[in-house]
Amino acid sequence: MIDEREGGMAAQLRQLRARADEDFASPPGVKVAGRHQVDIAELGLRVAVTRSRYPNREDGVDQYAVTLTRSRLDQAPADSDARLVLEGAFGAAAAGAVERSGGGPLVRMFRVPAA
Repeated sequence: MIDEREGGMAAQLRQLRARADEDFASPPGVKVAGRHQVDIAELGLRVAVTRSRYPNREDGVDQYAVTLTRSRLDQAPADSDARLVLEGAFGAAAAGAVERSGGGPLVRMFRVPAA
């Protein structure tokens, strides 16, 4: 669970999720570079969040894609750091996060249900 000392980090993550929600709800068009990622200095992580349907069609499942990398790219993010990020961005919905494979040895990727 996020405690008081991580309030700044949790706010950054909630804002990142809000930007993903805004882009999901807006019509297709030019997207601003970097809008879907934030560096969390306290953890040494870069976090990217997008929201889309998977598969990418009208009947696809509405979900978030979350990518975590360490800023130094020296190792994959730890389980505890991933849990802090997911709980900070998604609250109780973080319990529904499913880790995806295929990101490489230094990347962790998750899908989180939007509903």
